[in-house]
Amino acid sequence: MIYMMRACLATAIYMKTTEARAADEGENASLTLMSADIERVMRGSKFMHELWSNIIEVTLAAWLLYGLLGAAFVAPIVVVLVCVIGTSSFMRFMDESQKRWMVGVQKRVGLTSGVIGNMKNIKISGLTNPIARFIENLRVDELRAGSNFRSLILMSAVFAYIPLLLSPAITFGVAQRSMDATKLFTSLSYLLLMSNPLKNLLETLPLMAAAVACLSRIEKYLKSEERDDYRVFTAGSIRDTEKTPLDQSDKSPVVTIKNGSFGWKINNMVLKNLDIEIPRGSLTMVVGPIASGKSTLCRTLLGEIPHNQGTVAMATKLSRVGYCDQTPFLSNGSIRDNIIGYSPFDAQRYAEVLDVTLLNTDFETLPQADRTNIGSNGITLSGGQKQRVSLARCLYLQSDLLIMDDIFSGLDADTEDQVFQRVFGVNGILKRRQATAVLCTHSVRHLPSAAHVIALSTDGTVVEQGTFGDLLANQSYIHSLGVKPSSTSHASSEIIESDDTIEPQQNLLDRIHTETPELGGNDEARLSGDTSVYMVYVKSMGTMLAVALFIFGVLFGFFYNFPTIWLTYWSADAIATNPSHSFGYYAGIYALLGVCAIVSLLCLGTLLYINVITRSGVSLHHHALRTLIHAPLKLFTTTDQGIITNLFSQDLSLIDNELPSALTNVIYTVFVGIGQAAVIASSSPYLAISYPFLFGMLYVVQKFYLRTSRQLRLLDLEAKSPLYTHFLDTSKGIVTLRAFGFIGEDRAKNVFLLDTSQRPAYLLTMVQQWLNFVLNVVVAILAVMLTSLAVRLRSNSGFTGASLVTLMSFGEMLSGVVIYYTALETSLGAISRLKAFDKTAETEVKDEEDIIPPEEWPQRGEIVLNGVSASYDNEVETEMPTLALKNIKLKIRPGEKVAICGRTGSGKSSLVALLLKLLDPIKETCDGVDIDNTPLNRIDRATLRQRIIAIPQDVVFLPDGSTFQENLDPFNVSTTADAQAVLEAVGLWNFIRDKGGLEEGMSVSNFSQGQRQLFSLARAVLRRRIRARSLGFGGGGSEGGVLLLDEVSSSVDRETEKTMQEVIRVEFKEYTVVAVSHRLDMIMDYNRVVVMEKGEIAEEGNPALLVKEPGTRFGELWNVSGN
Repeated sequence: MIYMMRACLATAIYMKTTEARAADEGENASLTLMSADIERVMRGSKFMHELWSNIIEVTLAAWLLYGLLGAAFVAPIVVVLVCVIGTSSFMRFMDESQKRWMVGVQKRVGLTSGVIGNMKNIKISGLTNPIARFIENLRVDELRAGSNFRSLILMSAVFAYIPLLLSPAITFGVAQRSMDATKLFTSLSYLLLMSNPLKNLLETLPLMAAAVACLSRIEKYLKSEERDDYRVFTAGSIRDTEKTPLDQSDKSPVVTIKNGSFGWKINNMVLKNLDIEIPRGSLTMVVGPIASGKSTLCRTLLGEIPHNQGTVAMATKLSRVGYCDQTPFLSNGSIRDNIIGYSPFDAQRYAEVLDVTLLNTDFETLPQADRTNIGSNGITLSGGQKQRVSLARCLYLQSDLLIMDDIFSGLDADTEDQVFQRVFGVNGILKRRQATAVLCTHSVRHLPSAAHVIALSTDGTVVEQGTFGDLLANQSYIHSLGVKPSSTSHASSEIIESDDTIEPQQNLLDRIHTETPELGGNDEARLSGDTSVYMVYVKSMGTMLAVALFIFGVLFGFFYNFPTIWLTYWSADAIATNPSHSFGYYAGIYALLGVCAIVSLLCLGTLLYINVITRSGVSLHHHALRTLIHAPLKLFTTTDQGIITNLFSQDLSLIDNELPSALTNVIYTVFVGIGQAAVIASSSPYLAISYPFLFGMLYVVQKFYLRTSRQLRLLDLEAKSPLYTHFLDTSKGIVTLRAFGFIGEDRAKNVFLLDTSQRPAYLLTMVQQWLNFVLNVVVAILAVMLTSLAVRLRSNSGFTGASLVTLMSFGEMLSGVVIYYTALETSLGAISRLKAFDKTAETEVKDEEDIIPPEEWPQRGEIVLNGVSASYDNEVETEMPTLALKNIKLKIRPGEKVAICGRTGSGKSSLVALLLKLLDPIKETCDGVDIDNTPLNRIDRATLRQRIIAIPQDVVFLPDGSTFQENLDPFNVSTTADAQAVLEAVGLWNFIRDKGGLEEGMSVSNFSQGQRQLFSLARAVLRRRIRARSLGFGGGGSEGGVLLLDEVSSSVDRETEKTMQEVIRVEFKEYTVVAVSHRLDMIMDYNRVVVMEKGEIAEEGNPALLVKEPGTRFGELWNVSGN
């Protein structure tokens, strides 16, 4: 039933995620609900039958006790009521405490997941240390919130043990009658029958309360607002993915928006008063400056805007809409899998889309062609390759309406022109299919090819719309762009042929292995366990704490069992003619022993649940996070994001919850069990002869059970990784999946992965039930032996009574030892996996990196590359590694401005990665790069990325809720005046002031893509100014340095790009600038341009001169780009 509950909850959360608003950014919340919250619900639900069954057991025990002691039977009930009241008083605070803890977990896991998926850009930005520090602070806050909750759990546990440990003493004290051994131990057995279930009940109440709190969180999520698809479909849309013949005579618009206003917040409409018609079977282009609402218009056509007015009428023949997001959504799989999605495979259609998107050329350089695994978020691909894979998927769907948001931002001019002509041109694939396309873009040179143009303004209204010729005559926005009818781009003469079927090259297949590895250690460790993890855990908590745990465990075992022996002496003295001690003496010491047991239990619990969890939690997380941020880029290209995320969610959850719980129970059962074995043996020493056989049998059972349960537990955790990965993919790509109509197939896949993840967990529960049965049979045999020996050998009645009473719970202890030791072993598997992660991930830091340059380095900014070759799979032993860069010879003089150009996938970004040591040279050329006469291979990586200012193509932000100031200056070295000044320089100050100023919490979703790039430039300018001030150079950019730019203006309009170039020209005038760019008109004033092709330098020279020379590669790119 519990696993049915898990399946129902996980499915409900997933279903809700597919129906939730895209603007709610609920990915982090839903991921935590899917993992941590459901696990807590399962833990609490295990004990729900304890409520009614324990009440029956307690009632029967009370009735039996009344028959023996009379009115004194009320005493333990009063004790229980006091404990229930005490526990209830703590439970009032548990709900809120649990929620605060879960929110802390949610924030940390969400941020960590984002960091894993964006590690390349974080390293380029030099923000690994600030972001790691931010995550560690979240971890400390999470553990602090967790400590408050665990304190309440601990106090509840202590109250749960009070009836068991103090009820007998209080009851005997109230009874105050002379009792022989028979009455004494019979009363004690009835008291145990009453106290044990009450102890279990009081222990489980907090867990059940935690389960209810988590259920309330899940309920709140399930009741949150869903996406409201406000579109009205006027034609009978069908679900079939196959193309139906279109009625060529139908000239009605495919989309009509009347009096429409749309926004992400209820009182802040991004688009206002829209009256738009999208003509059928043609190309409509949407242009406008940054933050004018182009991407919002795309989402409007998909029905994804939460707040809307007016009507959006759709007259499509097919309900599925092809959609390319501005940031391509790619799942961790092969290129072929990403393109086909859930559509049926059609070889002819597949070959056609590969041909028009020019992906066949890229397959020549990829290790397994279209079967190459692209990693989480497509990390192994360049920006342009990601966009073309996304475009290919959109075209493969073969819908009659395609919506594309800025798909050319990462493409070079040549590739862009060829793709545009093959997709949107006169003989393009969309013309042949008579499909309707909406293209939002900054590539205004293609406007003459559009049948309809819509121009948006910064206030979210339509400036003008119509045909290009009509708008050109209007002398308004389109005319101001300077695009002439003659600038319509022509197809390149170079036609890339492609076969209908794409087969990977066999020799490359043999060399490269791109399957996603598991971070689980070797098979031997899986079978027999890894004893070294005990030392890792002890080291993480501290040796003194470990010794203190042992001492308090021994004390608790003694104080728990010795009262039973004390009763033997008490009963013997009570029936003596002349008792040696009074009733008060025996009762007082008996009560004192119980109090000492409670105190030792409290100390043990405090050490474990407060000190150990906090210390080990911080330490183990710190080591895992350090491994993550120092891991080479190869880890993120070959390892599934879900697997690494699982380490920081599921495994750390095990370390925080199940591991200390299992350790507590092991200490409790082992030391109490040893004491009980001694008490049982005190009745009949002959019984002790059976102990070696008993322990031998337990060892055999444990060994068999441990191996089985360890395997099942590992299988359980490993089976959850694909489930979480799929969940993350769905959360990130929900808009694309809904547009494509893939939600049904995605839900079916989720159900399949969920079923797969359930099997090992269910089998593990069955194995545990088997173990309980076997050990209960062993105890039954032991009870028969004890009774037989007691009768035959006429043992001391007091000791026999003590043994029989102890035997009542001895079976539970034996079962507990094996179950909890196994739980401890499997929970330690989390530490084993973190240890394996540390070993598998290795580190990008090398021993020879022993140079930490002075603060002013690199002051001159001279860069020399002397015949350097580099590969992303350096660690793979192959005869012919796949080279990303080949024999690069380049000398960049101090202060020189160098542009890097070339088609997508030609090695431009790899050159930037090489200078930042994200990509290492092959061994033969490892010393081939110098910056300011310092060998790059010997410079400390972290220092290098701090000293070189780099701006990646995809902007990096701290998590939502952090302030504008923190995001602008993650190192916290500037003043608000400094921050305001740089924001004014890039033109973002008014926008941020309207949002509440620098100290206001920010959300990335409030920025357009272009504004994000402006913000990233502002961060770089601030770093330069702070560096200049600290080195005493002044603030005018007179100091030297190195600035690396990777497509920093790809998502902005021409006017904003000119502003950015002017800021760079003024602020970094003495810096050496290396800029990767596809916009050639913006780099004409650079000193030099380097044209890359297939990882090699194809050409270099002054851009102005190369343009004039006939036959140059740069000249061809210039002409193709419409200049």
